[in-house]
Formats: sequence, C-alpha cells, structure tokens
Amino acid sequence: MMHRTALLLALAAAGAAESKEIKLQNPSFEEPATVHDVVSGWRALQHSGEDSYEFTTVGDIFAKGKRSFRLTRIKEQHYGALDQSLPAAPLAGRKIEYRFQVRTRDVGPGGFYPYVNLTSSSGDVLEQIRGDAVVGTVDKWKTVSVTLTVPNDVHNVVVGMLLMDAGTIWADDVSLRTIDAPGTKPLAVEEKPKAGKIMIP
Repeated sequence: MMHRTALLLALAAAGAAESKEIKLQNPSFEEPATVHDVVSGWRALQHSGEDSYEFTTVGDIFAKGKRSFRLTRIKEQHYGALDQSLPAAPLAGRKIEYRFQVRTRDVGPGGFYPYVNLTSSSGDVLEQIRGDAVVGTVDKWKTVSVTLTVPNDVHNVVVGMLLMDAGTIWADDVSLRTIDAPGTKPLAVEEKPKAGKIMIP
C-alpha cells in the first residue's frame, strides 16, 4: 500500500513538473507605458467611437509586485478589452491554461470575462473562448481562467480581458501555461464550424 501511495505521489509530481510557463509581455503590469502602448506589451481596444474607457496601471491596489492594471468604463459602450497576441504554432495541439487575478467594483450584469481568441493569418477571429463572468463587486483577489486545446489550423492565440458593462476591474499576475500530462503528444484537433458566430476582435 505504501509503495502504491509513493508511486501515485511520484506520478502527480511528474505531472506538475510537465506544466510549462509561456512567456507573456508585462504579465504583472510593472512596466511603464510607452508611446505606442497605454499598458506596455498589451493592446487596448473598445467597440467604436470616442474614448469610453480608462486603461491604466496603478500602484495602490495589486496582487503581486507593485502595480496592477485598471480598466474603468467612463461612457456607455458595448465593450472595452485588453489583450496580447502570441504565435499559435508552438502551442498547436497543446492544452493551455490562461489565468490571472481580478478584483471588481460595480460591474454590471453584462459582466467581465477572461478570454482567448484563436485567429487566422489575416487576423480574423475564428473562435473565442471565454471564462466565467464576473459581476458586481469582488473586493478580494479572485483567480479567473480559461482552459482549451489549441487547434492546428490557427495562426495566433490572443489572450485578453473583456469588460462588457459599467464598472471598474483590476487585474494582475497574468500567466499562460501548457498543462499536458507527462509524455502527452500534441493532439490533432478537429476543426470546428466557424460560421454564424459573432466575435469580439
């Protein structure tokens, strides 16, 4: 019995060791803004029209390091988002987990979401996978995540965060990692139908 328990523990440890972190740009929002990026390493975007969101980093609330990202809707708008893109080829067929910590204040019923976009070589969104909605006020850091297997027919993997209603969110400690079991070979992923879906870019 003891031998079996030791074997199971060893297998569990090996499984944990197989997890591999994928490098992201400025995942803890410590870097200063640049001429091109309001939040260094990330793309800030909204649905359309005049500026309706405040994208910034702050030093008064953080989960890790000394800063976090803050997004506030200041005028009515369909959505505001922050994301960054990575080449899909090294991740093709692999199971990945995108996660970060979040706090919120007065987020409306439309919600706030972590998301992953799978895009074509022309930048079109082929599929969007969202995590669970966060609404209302969450005054302690909460981990949110999205898990998926990356298809072989996509060009980029875009990881992001999406506010689809009024309110303010703070995000910090972003990570992306593969979570395949030891010795797992990349899977051939069946292509899913793309028609008839409306995607946030």
